[in-house]
Amino acid sequence: MTIIAPITSTYAGILGLYYLKLSIDAARQRMKARIAIGDGSHHLIRKIISSSKTGNIEEIGKIDYHAYDNLLIAIRSQGNFGEYTIFVLLFSLICELNGVSSNILNGLLLAFTVSRFAHVSGLYGTYSIGIGRRIGVFLTFIALLSLSIICIYYPNQDKIHKLINQ
Repeated sequence: MTIIAPITSTYAGILGLYYLKLSIDAARQRMKARIAIGDGSHHLIRKIISSSKTGNIEEIGKIDYHAYDNLLIAIRSQGNFGEYTIFVLLFSLICELNGVSSNILNGLLLAFTVSRFAHVSGLYGTYSIGIGRRIGVFLTFIALLSLSIICIYYPNQDKIHKLINQ
């Protein structure tokens, strides 16, 4: 059996399982908050408008504005993960098929995988700006930038070297 892209395949499996976990977390938060669609903000807006229309300003002060925070974090954890992961895996596959070093790919995909775990842990930090989020964003950007540059460089390296040596 010939395996064409073992590195990307391995990380795709790991990241796929983590995406499933994030999806289950989002579904659980939706059930807990009893919100089928959206992030709950429309319920808060309705409460504010309803209290304003009745002139009952005291009711506005009783509204729990953090009632849907965990739902929003779960939704954004899942969404953000999906937004970046698909591109990183696609670029990784292109690099692997073009013969990029397995050490480079393993390093970048490991950094990206760590970044995704860190990012989610940081979202659950105070005001969603925990250290994990900053580490996650930094490593995600490094992996995405590196893979993008490699995707441009590898198929064009002869042309690039000719331009440099002129």
